[in-house]
Amino acid sequence: MSLRERARAVLLADQPIAHELLAMAGRNERPVPAARIGVSMASVRTFVEGEPGWPAEARNAEELDGQIQVEAVVVAHGRPAMLVQRNRIQLPESPELRRRLEATRARFESRLASVGRIELTGHPRLHQAGTAWIVAEHLVVTNAHVAEEFTAREQTHLVFRRAFGQDTMAARVDLREEYVADGATEEFEVGVDQVLYLADLADAQAPDLALLRLSPGSGALPPPIPFADVPLDWGRDVAVVGYPAEDPLGTPSADVARRLFGGIYGVKRFSPGRISAMPTGAWAFSHDATTLGGSSGSAVLDLETGGALGVHFSGTLERANYAVRGGYVLDAITAIRPMVTVPATPPPSPEVPAEPPVVHPAIAGYETRDGYRDDFLGAAVPTAPLPTIVQDADVLEVEWQGRPWREIPYRHFSVVMSRARRLCYVSAVNIDGARSVPHLRRRDWRLDPRIPEARQLEGPVYGNAPRFSRGHMTRREDPAWGETRAEAEEGNADSMHLANAVPQMQPFNAGIWLGLEDYALQNAREDDQKISVFTGPVLRDDDPVFEGVAVPVECWKVIVFVHDETQRLSVSGYLLSQRGFLPHREAVFGAYETFQVPLTTIEQRAGLRFGPLTALDVHAHAPEATVRPLLSPDDIRWR
Repeated sequence: MSLRERARAVLLADQPIAHELLAMAGRNERPVPAARIGVSMASVRTFVEGEPGWPAEARNAEELDGQIQVEAVVVAHGRPAMLVQRNRIQLPESPELRRRLEATRARFESRLASVGRIELTGHPRLHQAGTAWIVAEHLVVTNAHVAEEFTAREQTHLVFRRAFGQDTMAARVDLREEYVADGATEEFEVGVDQVLYLADLADAQAPDLALLRLSPGSGALPPPIPFADVPLDWGRDVAVVGYPAEDPLGTPSADVARRLFGGIYGVKRFSPGRISAMPTGAWAFSHDATTLGGSSGSAVLDLETGGALGVHFSGTLERANYAVRGGYVLDAITAIRPMVTVPATPPPSPEVPAEPPVVHPAIAGYETRDGYRDDFLGAAVPTAPLPTIVQDADVLEVEWQGRPWREIPYRHFSVVMSRARRLCYVSAVNIDGARSVPHLRRRDWRLDPRIPEARQLEGPVYGNAPRFSRGHMTRREDPAWGETRAEAEEGNADSMHLANAVPQMQPFNAGIWLGLEDYALQNAREDDQKISVFTGPVLRDDDPVFEGVAVPVECWKVIVFVHDETQRLSVSGYLLSQRGFLPHREAVFGAYETFQVPLTTIEQRAGLRFGPLTALDVHAHAPEATVRPLLSPDDIRWR
């Protein structure tokens, strides 16, 4: 992708930025990058408005340089790389970007102190090697290609390299290295005493990751950055936090790069952008934030929550950028658990409470809730009824509208509750991918006034680690669809009811599990992108008890849709364990994995009966083992 294509992609993906530039051109108001480089707003307007005003090819070197400068101005305005000073960002010139950032500024600024620059001693060429950030106590993540600069493999061990005729290399992480007004930089250096994990980059399937242990005597460090429990949607607002370095070979014009970055390199910057691609089955996703060499290993943050989505590993000013998905970082952490004490999820910053206060809505307004429909997938295929509960006497009945309800309806989904556990047995949702409304604002968790408050789980089990977060059963985005935005907003808000939550550690909702519904939509009928999903916890008598609450250690999911190729119902079941993430004094829990399993397995473990759907299970007669581990979306059997 050329710089021109990159600039075009930014304008297409971010229409408000395009309109903003045109409005500025109409007022002959030049953004700072244009004034710095000497680009006219008439040229910017011609480029933003598109062909035929913009020449396809430059006729000479001077014209080419002029085109590159205009294209760079567009990228710099819409995707700036802002300085971080004393753990606060310099707000961008763009009013549109400023509006987006100010809404959740406290959340992501609380993470900035946890990102640092990797510095080397004893390396023949490099002083700065890349970026790293704290993911657990005294543990940072970076890229394997960064760590390879100072790490060597000796049989089964990872050791620090030694350059010819030099002492053994040493690495440290400077968690500040910010640019301040007088041109000086501040430092907060912490030594790296061991490389605990280094991906083998000779394996194309290996995510570009390394985990480094910081010296235990380094004193109080900033808190780890938690991973965001959100889907990797196209167009989702993100930001890359890292240390872009001077990289003249990686840009079409080193002079343009110097002007755009003001000649300031190797200091902490915050670069907003959006997710631009999520290749199915890949361990990486793409984003369009501005990066340079030195950004490798940067934290890719979700702007809505402030949590991490992944680790940036590749990209330049004019090319696409790539990041390792957060779920693979958690897998790497799991792999080294015997070697280091790693909390499954770090406590969030005190500025951003892990569990905001619960809302108490009025009962009026619930009358229009349609709930789950078993005939949602159409008359040409069998219906998909909710499963029955074996322990029928434990199913909660609520009195509402003059009659008892066991299937409690919300917008586009329904919940069946356990009286004893105060959790749902099942949350069932209809999803219409063609009418989905993305990026709706997250609402506060809320009680359902139709359900007795004593039957809805609150209390001290929820909160900062080692307590639990409220984990959605029906995902927040799944019922967020409809003919109108108001209808989608209702589904979005309804997903935040306590009846739709179970206690979960943050890494539990990660990786393949989080994207199962998205993968199913990719295989559903193109002309009618609808799926139905059942999700719930496995409620066992021997579940571990924390703060007086029995916490389920496994969840299940069943997905039903009309397959695009067979035109028949595809029914598939999945199981995920969070045993490896439950806090416990003894190492009695193993690592988590996602499995595709027969519906009969879910029936036995969760005490359910799926009736006619069991006979349609695509995995019931598979030649593989009855429990099928899912390492990538390509492992999923849909038919």
